[in-house]
This record gives sequence, structure tokens and C-alpha cells, in this order.
Amino acid sequence: MYYILELYEIGKETVWGGNSLAYLYSKPFELAKNIGESLEICDLKEGKNIISNGEFKGKTLSYLIENYGEEFLGSDCSEFIKEKYFPLLIKFIDAKDKLSIQVHPNEEYANKKHNKHGKNEMWYIMDAKNNPKLLIGLKEGIDKTALKNAIENKENIENMFNYFEVKKGDAYYIPSGCIHAILGNVIVAEIQTPSDITYRLYDWNRIDKNGKGRELHIEDSFNVIENIDSSKLKSQRINKLKNENLEINQIFSNKYFTTEEYLIKDNFSSKTNNKTFEIIINIEGSGIIESDMKDNIIELKAGKTVLIPASLGNYRIKSEKEMKFLRITI
Repeated sequence: MYYILELYEIGKETVWGGNSLAYLYSKPFELAKNIGESLEICDLKEGKNIISNGEFKGKTLSYLIENYGEEFLGSDCSEFIKEKYFPLLIKFIDAKDKLSIQVHPNEEYANKKHNKHGKNEMWYIMDAKNNPKLLIGLKEGIDKTALKNAIENKENIENMFNYFEVKKGDAYYIPSGCIHAILGNVIVAEIQTPSDITYRLYDWNRIDKNGKGRELHIEDSFNVIENIDSSKLKSQRINKLKNENLEINQIFSNKYFTTEEYLIKDNFSSKTNNKTFEIIINIEGSGIIESDMKDNIIELKAGKTVLIPASLGNYRIKSEKEMKFLRITI
């Protein structure tokens, strides 16, 4: 495949969302709506991004996997080609308010109960204000039995978790089984395995205009909660390259994905290796990305996400001043 792909974003209204994705990142959403999520790259039944440029305009990622397989995803993605699914989901989260305290199932539980994939994710803080915090994991000395007893006895559980202050550029890995919540005042780039399964454990006693709270999933939550040391989940950046024009830091790398942070002051050239597709998320600054194909030039504003097929070959990113972007591979 020979060109860089753009996709139409999908906005999702939520009780905790705001309008920053439209206001700060030029997403095509109504400012009056509380858009909590922008699906940037998703190929689930519940939400499929549509390609917006070039020969494949109007097609889905499923179509490309079906018809182009290894040429699209790469030789390291044979499992996903065989099972005919895109192995990642990329979304932006505008958390104006607190999200529920929740947990995601592992692959085995999700497959057995829902015939779907489990969910492992990472958060990259794109923007932050007013000293925001994340909730990740149970405090030391508190196990899920103690938590379950507190819930059954209708006790306040809010002091049973770890809270972490965060700033722009911080990143955390959230494996399946880890209790977590985003507590407002941040915009997050979420890189995850392709699953929409979330079990709500607690929703801050929040009620809607009809006096009803959102559904909780207590039994499923406790079936999948694991004892995870949350102190080890923050990214420990590994610098891979640094000179006057380019800095590359590895954020996370595991069996699901590798995420790197690039800071460029001029131009950046690269070439796909036929082993994996690449995803570029522009975090700060602006410029363009282009391939060798004529007219395959895409403007990279802050918040722009593009998908690069494994067999593309050469591509270039040209910044107007300085740019920071994430590069995600399998």
C-alpha cells in the first residue's frame, strides 16, 4: 500500500466530557455537546472509523485487512490478519469531570463472557490544568476483599485507592485487572487493545436528571480485579536518541504495542519496515506528513492522527517550528 491514511473521527458524548477536543484540537464536534471521547482509529462493531482520503476513501480498516493483509498491517501481524481484526484502538479523552472508578477484563475473561478481546491501555497526558490526578490501584495493605466488604456495607471507599498528581507529558500503563479512574481536568491520548469492555465499580454517587445513577458492574469487577503494584505503572522514559534536531524517548513497549515520543525541530524522515504499520499522533506544534506518492500530503495540527501502512516505504514529517508526536507500532 502506497499512501498515508486519514480517518474521520467519531465523537462520543459522555456525562464527564467537555468541548476541548473541538476547541483545542479542531475536532469536528459541536462545542455545545459534552464530547468525552474521540475515536481516532477504531474498527469495532460499536464504532468503525472510515478512511477520508485517497483511493480507499469510504472504506473501513476491516476492508483493508481483508484485501491487503500483510501489505497493510505487516509481517509481524499475521495473527491479526488471520483473525481479521485491527489490533489497536486509539482514542482521545476529554475528562472535564471524573470518570467512574473502573476495571477492564483480561483476554480470557473477556473472550469467555463476551466473545471479545480484553483491554490493556496506556494514557499519555496531552493537556492538564488545575493540578489533576489519576486514581490507579488499591492502597498498600488494602486488598479486593476489604474493598468488596466496604462496598457491601455501603461505606465510603474513596480513600482506599492510590492518587497520582500528573502533568502534561506524563504517561501511565493500565493493564487489565487494574482499578483506575481519570479524575478530570486532563486530555488523554489512550492507546489500547481493541476492546470496549469496561466494568464500573463506583461512579461517585452521580445521578442524572431523572435521579438515576449509571449501571455498575460489581460482580464482574471483582471477578477480574488483580493485585497490581501501581507504583510501577508510570512511564520511565528511555532515551534512544538526542541531538540538536531530534529526540526520541521510548514511553512503553510490551507485547501489545510500542509507543515512542518524538521531538523534532526541523524535518524528520523515516521508512516503514514491512513488519508493522505505524500510527502517528501529533501532540504539539504543526507541520505536514507526506509520502513519495504524489499529493499524499497531510496537515499535522495538534491532535491529528494518521495511519501508515507497513509497506508504505519512505515518509517525511516537516515541522513549522518544533513538534512533539507519538509513534505507535506493534
